[in-house]
Amino acid sequence: MFDEITASINQYARLSEAEIEDFLSRLQQLRFRKNEVLLKKGETCMAFCFVRNGSFRTYYLSENHEQVTLNLFTNNDWILDHKSFTAQKPSENFIEACEESEVFAITIHHLHDLIGKSQAYFGLGRILETGLNNYHMNKISPEDKYLALLKDRPDLLQKFPLKYIASYLGITPETLSRVRRKII
Repeated sequence: MFDEITASINQYARLSEAEIEDFLSRLQQLRFRKNEVLLKKGETCMAFCFVRNGSFRTYYLSENHEQVTLNLFTNNDWILDHKSFTAQKPSENFIEACEESEVFAITIHHLHDLIGKSQAYFGLGRILETGLNNYHMNKISPEDKYLALLKDRPDLLQKFPLKYIASYLGITPETLSRVRRKII
């Protein structure tokens, strides 16, 4: 059940078997229904989560109250609001389940406790950076953004509606349709 989490942890930190077991023992299993919110704007992100199955998106509301997708997460991804988690300040964003989903969460308090036990856990800080990858902010052409997505994360195209993909890429759905037609 924890094989995927262990494999992911091993990508970020060199932990002994006992350290991995200690980490795994602190995880809390959570389930979310479609459209259920994991984190609301104004709440402080107190944990980061491993997606065992399902999908999530991080978004914010623009000045004209449109949802702007910042990040998309699927199986074996780590979810968090990086800025809120690291600064322990209220989030500007929402994290929402896009389908029935299951995650395993570790709180910031458990993480601090683990780091107090062993400096090896500092390597897990690289997991926090996973929440920063975002095509929306890249200053490249829409076509290049889409091609990068096809190369790096083709799984996202199978999991999310095109309106979320377009927003994630920082383009309109119409532009995404044109780019897709051109590439095909």
